[in-house]
Amino acid sequence: MADQYDFEELYANTYTPEDQRAHESQPTSEKRFVPAWALTLLLGPTGAHRWYLQRPISATLMLLVTLAGVVLLVAEQSTVGLLCITVVFVWTLIDLIMLLTGSMRDRQDHRLAGHRERAGVCSAITVGLLALALMVSLVLGTSAAVSG
Repeated sequence: MADQYDFEELYANTYTPEDQRAHESQPTSEKRFVPAWALTLLLGPTGAHRWYLQRPISATLMLLVTLAGVVLLVAEQSTVGLLCITVVFVWTLIDLIMLLTGSMRDRQDHRLAGHRERAGVCSAITVGLLALALMVSLVLGTSAAVSG
């Protein structure tokens, strides 16, 4: 079946110089990419990056779900509390991916300044930090299981 398609013709010129000019002519935000990325990475569950990008409704919702999760965990309602925390962390991870791919924009739907120049380095740092966090959690989980 694959021999029925001419893949060279199908994928030829999918990103033309006109597409590149159209992309580069889009308005750029006064908000910078690196601060938004750093806020997402360090304070993501609080919605700090959304406050920075002037998206107060979703930032407030994110903060409220985080606070609800913490309060429920303290009140020993662990199932619902963990559910809230999980939802917020997944939301933060999606925001981080959207930010690194350039899909997340400011309130006026403008591209973040500096994305093109810094996205590669920030992506590499993010992957490294996520891998480090995974290794640390595996070591801590394994040593807790062995000692407990």
